[in-house]
Amino acid sequence: MSRDRVKIKKMTEPQNQNLALNGVKIIDLTRALAGPICSSLLADMGAEVIRVENPDNGKEKPQVDIAVRLHHRNKKSVTLNMRSEKGKDMLRRLIEWADVLIENFKPGVMQEMGFDYPAVKKINPCIVMVSISGYGQTGPYAGRAGLDGVGQAMGGLMSMTGPDNTPPTTAGAAIADIASGTFAAFGAVLALYHRKSTGLGQHVETTLMDSVAYLMSLQIAKYAMGQPNKRDAANQIPGAGTFRTKDAHYIMIMGGLPQHFSLLAHLIGKDELATAPGYRTRLERDEHLEEITDAIKTWIGSQTITAVEAAMEKLGIPFGRVQTIEELMVDPHLIARNRITEVEVDGQKKRCLLRIPSCPIRPARFESLARHWANITTTFTEKF
Repeated sequence: MSRDRVKIKKMTEPQNQNLALNGVKIIDLTRALAGPICSSLLADMGAEVIRVENPDNGKEKPQVDIAVRLHHRNKKSVTLNMRSEKGKDMLRRLIEWADVLIENFKPGVMQEMGFDYPAVKKINPCIVMVSISGYGQTGPYAGRAGLDGVGQAMGGLMSMTGPDNTPPTTAGAAIADIASGTFAAFGAVLALYHRKSTGLGQHVETTLMDSVAYLMSLQIAKYAMGQPNKRDAANQIPGAGTFRTKDAHYIMIMGGLPQHFSLLAHLIGKDELATAPGYRTRLERDEHLEEITDAIKTWIGSQTITAVEAAMEKLGIPFGRVQTIEELMVDPHLIARNRITEVEVDGQKKRCLLRIPSCPIRPARFESLARHWANITTTFTEKF
């Protein structure tokens, strides 16, 4: 399928309201980015989410407004001054109504406002409260502020990211925010499931540092077993790495496993790299990493991206071209699986169409994406 002729299904009206979390009521006190990711996932699955806006700063910074609002989809909103008595009274009424309360303030802020978990539990004994922060409600770092890059650093991810001859770098995506928001949504659903059988609410917590540390499980296990962890690890494996084709595309090849390496060596006309003495095992090939990498680089550099992809697919060797965001948004595989959705949103000066990734969970339905895209205000909206 041609990448420039794929058709995106435009979502304008919900087609299926039979969603997993229909009937679940959520109050969202969060700001960018982990918190809105959490509540948007729950809203995508049918929960009724009311986002509480700050009357003094109802919008995000202009340069990230639309990007952040991607995660305000499917939500209603109410504008409250949570530090005024009238605003607090309205928030108490919302908490009485809700099943879940989500917040991602710095630890101590909710207690200062009079809405920490013990106080919220008195208002609604069955409520599930979800807290997302940099480091958690307890521990030596609890009082520190946390943002995505800090979570990547403290969780160990940055130590493994980038070439080993350059300073550590963050990943190209907001890994800490996305992971902690996703884990928080999972925790909320688990708490609701537990409440269904026990009638008890609880306080669920995720942190940027904890979430990234969990993502490093493989590297931590290798460390525990005495194995070295290296940055740019894919390029430290004979037969694996990122290579440039003659038509200037990059492709990731993972041909280091025994069942793949001999096929790769034969493909590039270098059988001896897999069969000659000193090359027959992975450990032996490690001693010839540069030679093997150069041989693969030379062959791939003489081929087009489509020729390399076809060869890897035929042999069953794991591969993937390094796609730009533009390519990703028109990828025929994602389109065929309805993983890209086109929505119309209000921009800074005019309405515009955006292509965004759909919820990755299947078979959960995602037709309701545009239900409350414009951050519709409810009958509660008044600047208390």
